[in-house]
Amino acid sequence: MARGREITVSAIQITAVDGEKDATVARMMDMLDIAGERGTQLCVLPEVWTGLGYSAEKLYREIAEPIPGPTTRLLAEKARKWGMYIVGSMYEDMGDGTYYNSSPFIAPSGEILGKYWKTHLFDAPKRVDIKGGIRESDKVRPGNELPVFDADMAKVGVSVCSDLRFPEVYRELMLKGAEIIVCASAFLSPRFDHWEFFLRARATENQTFVVASGQYGVEPKSGIGYVGRSMVVDPWGVIVGVASDTECVLTTTIDLDFIAEVRRRYPLIEQRRPELYQNIGKPKQAVAAASVQRR
Repeated sequence: MARGREITVSAIQITAVDGEKDATVARMMDMLDIAGERGTQLCVLPEVWTGLGYSAEKLYREIAEPIPGPTTRLLAEKARKWGMYIVGSMYEDMGDGTYYNSSPFIAPSGEILGKYWKTHLFDAPKRVDIKGGIRESDKVRPGNELPVFDADMAKVGVSVCSDLRFPEVYRELMLKGAEIIVCASAFLSPRFDHWEFFLRARATENQTFVVASGQYGVEPKSGIGYVGRSMVVDPWGVIVGVASDTECVLTTTIDLDFIAEVRRRYPLIEQRRPELYQNIGKPKQAVAAASVQRR
């Protein structure tokens, strides 16, 4: 029996400690070797995996670096060594006082095929479970593009953490041809219920694979906790792999032909009626004004 378009994917789950960037990067290199030894073809790293930077106001600037830069060169070496694609987010320093939450997409050749700048920043200043709240927009600028990368084995869309709460992001990536959508995350604890729900919903409604990697545990300098539970979800919404509550490498095999089978069983994409969704791309104010005028 033909095995279909099977590929091996990995999601690496760590706790990045503020002020320990070199040690964190070294640990990640070791974990990339584990992923490579397992035959991984696509490896997903967490959000801002070189350091979260929440324990001090300006710490993210010390963590940030250019892309390409020292850390992406190390990632490129691992990509070449193991013949795998690597993607995950880190603080990018543009050199002009501008910073982004940036996800370089690195090919097995070591080339950076492009990068995704996080578009939906996490601004939650009134979160009762986070002292002082969080406003990511005080640190980084939002991106304005939703790229899909044409890897050898699949078309891959990239999202980061709070993008997960915006179904429009995943629908756009799917419509651009994404077969796998990755989510590099530092999803805050204790919202595991939201984490699992959103991952399964985004995979099911778009009939794509979702490969999500997260920060895990409590970052000791800031005291902020993260869900972890890195996860792979298939186009039917089934969780095919989930990480334990520890730093680890989650590896599983997926069959991309299952996408076509799911869409054959239930042709959701063909049944869409875009003529009804006229307000999806409009600002809230424009929709409200139009509603008033119709009355």
